[in-house]
Amino acid sequence: MQITFDKVSHIYGKGTPFERLALQEISLTIPSGSFVGIIGQTGSGKSTLIQHLNGLLSPSSGRIQLGDVEITSSKRMPHARRRDIGLVFQYPEHQLFEETVAKDVSFGPLNFDLPVEMVESRTRESLEVVGLDYEAIKDRSPFQLSGGQMRRVAIAGVLAMQPKVLVLDEPTAGLDPAGRKAILEGIYRIHREQGLTTLLVTHSMEEAASYADYLLVMADGKVALQGPPREVFEQVDLLKQLSLDVPETVALVSRMNQSLPDNEHLPHSLYREEELIDHLLKRLSVPKER
Repeated sequence: MQITFDKVSHIYGKGTPFERLALQEISLTIPSGSFVGIIGQTGSGKSTLIQHLNGLLSPSSGRIQLGDVEITSSKRMPHARRRDIGLVFQYPEHQLFEETVAKDVSFGPLNFDLPVEMVESRTRESLEVVGLDYEAIKDRSPFQLSGGQMRRVAIAGVLAMQPKVLVLDEPTAGLDPAGRKAILEGIYRIHREQGLTTLLVTHSMEEAASYADYLLVMADGKVALQGPPREVFEQVDLLKQLSLDVPETVALVSRMNQSLPDNEHLPHSLYREEELIDHLLKRLSVPKER
């Protein structure tokens, strides 16, 4: 599903002493099937931006186009279309509330009056997609699971709605490195297999570099920078002005190039760790001409 923001602004507490402009005339287009990383400091407008996608917030001005649905200050998203947008909040385990895993995952589809047989099938499939055994876990309390398993159950509950757009707000916050990688690898696999449009809000440049094919850098309620990761990561000085760092891979390439002759510089496009390692191994395996 393609997403378009056309001069979208949002004001919190409009007309009150606490009025605050959180988004300022945002204009951008996210093509269907993209994996977009949204980066920025706390208070930059990241969460406000994504909460417009499933009707939690409405624009104070401007227009949002979600597929064939238009959203404005006076035109809200139809209830039946909200299932097209799956939103996973930061600490998604706080979204869990039912007494068993199966009931929790099936709550959303049941709320949209889908047939019981279809709901059970979606619940089974969604749990297995996130790497959980349906039969082993369906009758367990979600609150007796590990932190990583609870995250997976929460994500399965969103996937059971079979959304066209998956929006994730810091889904790996508080997890250890292994847990973060497992969750993100699963999300990336789901994105590819189901052809989703995916938006990942993250503070981690490494996460953005590893998975996103397009980046939005937010600052002061505006899009300060956008484009493919290679182009964004080349703007080192601007990122520093925004109190953001480039990924470790980009910094490493820059340091290595300072020590290499000009004709042996590493390409700046090597911002993904596995691609940099592969390039270095290939270069080391090629004997230099005498």
